[in-house]
Amino acid sequence: MRKKLLFTFVATILVLTNSNSQITDYISGLNSPTKMTLDGTTIYINGWENIYSIDTSAGSPSANLIYTLPANFYCYKTQKLGNDLFILVENYIEATDEFFGSQILKLDLTNTSAGTQVIVTTTNFISSFTLHNNTLFYLEEIETAPDVFTISLYSFDAFDATPIPTLEFNNLDTGVVEDMDIYNNTLYMSARDFEMIKSLDLSSSASTLEDYVIGLNFNKGTFLSQNNELYICNAHQIEKIDVNDSSADLVFVGDQTIYQDLDDEGNPYYANFRDVVLIGNTLYMTLEEQGRIVTLTDMTLDNEAFSSNKNSLKVYPNPVKDILHVDIYNEAIKTVELYNLNGQKLDTFNFGFESLSVNHLSQGLYLLKVSTQEGKTHVLKLVKE
Repeated sequence: MRKKLLFTFVATILVLTNSNSQITDYISGLNSPTKMTLDGTTIYINGWENIYSIDTSAGSPSANLIYTLPANFYCYKTQKLGNDLFILVENYIEATDEFFGSQILKLDLTNTSAGTQVIVTTTNFISSFTLHNNTLFYLEEIETAPDVFTISLYSFDAFDATPIPTLEFNNLDTGVVEDMDIYNNTLYMSARDFEMIKSLDLSSSASTLEDYVIGLNFNKGTFLSQNNELYICNAHQIEKIDVNDSSADLVFVGDQTIYQDLDDEGNPYYANFRDVVLIGNTLYMTLEEQGRIVTLTDMTLDNEAFSSNKNSLKVYPNPVKDILHVDIYNEAIKTVELYNLNGQKLDTFNFGFESLSVNHLSQGLYLLKVSTQEGKTHVLKLVKE
């Protein structure tokens, strides 16, 4: 089990890649963008009715509408394999509140005008799916009594034109799963109803669910990076955890405090992220009600070339109340700069590094940038009590 990040952790030494970590508008005017699928530098975004593609390498990126679902079908997620886009949809008539089941469709991206092919159809609800190599896994909710459900995990070969799904696990207590990712034969599920990430070892049929990350709040989409870090949309925040490190804890990456949505009573709250993907060190997040995609630089990404020198810098005490001490072995400090998590510079210290006053800061989490005369840059998380 992994505990939610607490603001009493000691500092983690990082290397600053971009001092501006503010949310930036990327594309707006989309129809309820929710989930995203990444293919190189191309993002496939689905709203409830439309599917778009965005080439992020373009100088002036734009959303290209590639498919619109027929009436009474709503898209939950997509996955891409070769030239095929797999689309998870729900068949629902809103006017009469009638549910007719879920389907997994396949769209040939080289011939979208030909429409979709039905790969899997069920009268039950499929909450999410994920593609691992050429195997597609999906979770199906089966109602055993009024409002009583059991969850089953199925899989099939995505290259098979007429696949027969295989039951992998049944009676899984996951609730509604918003997103799924697989690493090293472990399935990670964003279990919305439990406000946690649950995990399941796929290598043994005797495996049972584990509570992997707890204490989340309105968790939605996830993204597994090439560095084996699982990014989690946690309300209006992005957090991540290294799934390759059994002792890793949840790390705060950033949040958005610009856009607001309204609850049923008309009260404003910060708009929540629906999904996230990472390209380079740039995160792309969807804001459904805002109809837009925003970006954020992940300032927590480590520079492996400098990792061997992590212990050369000492900042103490951390957490700090009044006076902060900065010391670095075998290097000369040039400046120390203090930032909030939106990338706004709050202070610059040019001398007296052995005794820096921070008693004017409010309680919370900050970033401390230490620049040396040798041209190196260190960034640490600083907790103000």
